[in-house]
Amino acid sequence: MKTNPFLVKAMILLSLVTGLSSIINAQDQFRLSNYVNPDYQWRKLELGFGLGGNNSFSDQKIENQESFHQQDNQMSYSSDADLNYYATRNSRKYQGYQSFHISGLIDGMKSGDQDISNGTENTRHANTQRFYFSAYTENRFYNSRKQFLEVNLELSSSLANGKVEYSDDLEDLPFMETSKNFQYAITASLPVLIGLGRIEEVQDARLAVYILDDLQKSGDLKRAPTAEETLSFSRFITETKNRRFFDSRIQKINEITRIDSMLNVMGLKAQSGASYYTLLNDNWDFADGPVRRTGGRFSAGVIPKLQWVYYDSESAYHDTLNDPTILEDYNVISKSWIENWGIDFIAAYIWEKPANLYWQHTINASLAYSLEYDDRINKTYEMDTLSNDFRYETDSPNLKLVAGYRLGFYPNSRTEVTLDINNILDQNWVKFDSENPEDKNANSFEVFHQLNLSCYYYISEQLRLTVTIQNAYYYDHDTFPDSPGSKNTDHNLFTSFGAGLVYKIF
Repeated sequence: MKTNPFLVKAMILLSLVTGLSSIINAQDQFRLSNYVNPDYQWRKLELGFGLGGNNSFSDQKIENQESFHQQDNQMSYSSDADLNYYATRNSRKYQGYQSFHISGLIDGMKSGDQDISNGTENTRHANTQRFYFSAYTENRFYNSRKQFLEVNLELSSSLANGKVEYSDDLEDLPFMETSKNFQYAITASLPVLIGLGRIEEVQDARLAVYILDDLQKSGDLKRAPTAEETLSFSRFITETKNRRFFDSRIQKINEITRIDSMLNVMGLKAQSGASYYTLLNDNWDFADGPVRRTGGRFSAGVIPKLQWVYYDSESAYHDTLNDPTILEDYNVISKSWIENWGIDFIAAYIWEKPANLYWQHTINASLAYSLEYDDRINKTYEMDTLSNDFRYETDSPNLKLVAGYRLGFYPNSRTEVTLDINNILDQNWVKFDSENPEDKNANSFEVFHQLNLSCYYYISEQLRLTVTIQNAYYYDHDTFPDSPGSKNTDHNLFTSFGAGLVYKIF
């Protein structure tokens, strides 16, 4: 078959022009992965109070050969307060986040039942006070080469105190008169890491693209924005969202007004109609998430950890200890101490890549060798005499490898589909120093695989689809050096599935 030389040349020229056009468009196309946040900081302080209570009463009466008449009542109250503080800051030399939480709770209860038939009454009074504190700070200090020093702190503490008093006209011996308990716990970790790389949040850039695309489709823009204009608009959104207001209504008015002014300054805004403001408002409320990130970060360092727990309980009893005709009072006191400390030597890497507006890839991996020590003491006193004194110590170094991958699909501002694959390999060497002969040294090797699929798919205003699939496999192999030939092996497989379809008729 004879080929027309002119046709061949025309096709080659068309291919070159098309390829060159694609290259130019690709260079001018805005990519989420190119977004770098401007300097910003954001703070929020919340204070909350709560008060509640309830009261119930019942009267039951039965008349027959053996008449029965009983009344039950219960009254309870609770009061709580909490303080929450959040702050974040981002600059070329620093990335950080801080949170602080304090809460307190007081509650009480009084209940009783009265058997009017035989004239007996039982009552119970209880009150509890709880206090909780937590603080978390994450701080990365950068130089011009994206090298960083990371110093974090995670601290939590809790305090609880309770008392219960009983009164019973029909005492079943031994009868508990009062019960008191006190618990205090503190947990802390201080990661110190060095690393290379930086990860930026890019959901504001995604919001900018959604706003500009919707306004262009509705005819509310004079022209299509360039990649540089989209980038500038994204940074303006980040700066606008991180302004602090005390009134959410005023905040919303200010934000929409600033966005409108920016589009005017950029020369993009056409003659505005109702669609212009409704699309701005809709995207501002619903298209700002989920969080998307870009970049990679490698870090290595040490993580010291500490936990200390103290528990104290005391119960007062009535009983006939030596003579059945003589009631005696005695106390049972129990005290427990738990001290746990450890240090992790860790290397970790995380990589985030938004392939485009719709697809997101996340890879994370870490390798850690940990030294852990656990010391537990328990003492019990009955009638001021030590009846139980037990202590055991555990030394358990371990090696852990973690690897995970997430694929995210975001076809529109209201749809999210994520696939998570997680794998953990954990080798433990447990050494007991205990008075209990049943505590045997053990080496354990654990493997954990997990596959999760989560979907919230916005098909239309009337139709939504939700799907969740979870699959997990756990393998555990234990050997006991003190008992040659002794070993345990477990295989566990877990699968669950759920799906839902919602259709709005009107």
